Amino acid sequence: MTVTPHDPARRPIVVEETSTGRPVLFAVLLALAVLGTLALLVTGPMLALGHAIVAAVAIMSVMTLAWAVAGPRW
Repeated sequence: MTVTPHDPARRPIVVEETSTGRPVLFAVLLALAVLGTLALLVTGPMLALGHAIVAAVAIMSVMTLAWAVAGPRW
């Protein structure tokens, strides 16, 4: 038996809508990380090595937070 598109026994293909996270919060947090990276690049040579490492870790933490809290979901 051939199944036709009008066969009531055939289930329609349903495309599930994926959850997209929180795009505005994601963009704001990434913009904050970008500004922090720019500030670190500009002021990095004047900072002590310990302060530069702490600033880099803080920027990476913001990026991780952005991904974990507001990033794309699947």
